[in-house]
Amino acid sequence: MAVFLCLFFAIIHGALSEENVSMDSITKRLEYLENKVMEQEKENSYLRSEVTKCQMNNDNTRNLVDTQLSKRFIMDTQEGVIAFTAAISPKVVDHVKDNDIIKFDTTITDVGGGYNNITGVFVAPLSGIYSFSCSLLDHSGIHQGPDGAMIHAEIIHNQRLLGRIFAHASTTYRDQGAQTVVAVVKQGDQVFVRSVDNQDLGLGGEFYSTFTGHLLQFLDK
Repeated sequence: MAVFLCLFFAIIHGALSEENVSMDSITKRLEYLENKVMEQEKENSYLRSEVTKCQMNNDNTRNLVDTQLSKRFIMDTQEGVIAFTAAISPKVVDHVKDNDIIKFDTTITDVGGGYNNITGVFVAPLSGIYSFSCSLLDHSGIHQGPDGAMIHAEIIHNQRLLGRIFAHASTTYRDQGAQTVVAVVKQGDQVFVRSVDNQDLGLGGEFYSTFTGHLLQFLDK
């Protein structure tokens, strides 16, 4: 009987020892998992912080792009304002023939240095969208025929026609024609006004005949 009791207590003691070992293992495993969860939370917090920084950087970049795009419309001289107006100042310019470039001799405004009053040609300092206007006055006098004097002229971009100007003075009244065009012009391109279908035209001056152009929008390409 004594042997049996000893054996019974030995079995019970072994079982309890194994249970204690198992509980220790579980406790250590739980502690390990808790540490892993804390590390994961720290990593998640760091990633959230980085995502927030990226979003802020994206917002800053978007604002910068918007600012640069808004500056594409030229606002001051340092950014490239280009504008000119020139006029014919004498009372009359005689003997203007077919394909002659009309020279507007008096420069009223020339910001950007594109217009040459000697040649009558505007050379674009910058690429962009430009507006050009021209008005021409007929001169009624020795050049006037029985049907009156007629002006026929063209605004030319390099060798491309942009628009035509026509005026027909009667034997009693003078006439003035005008035209306005908008064109994409590259740096170095030429724009001018030339006479067509005339062999001995007299142009009226005294600032009635003018040539104007200005840059509306700068273009990179």
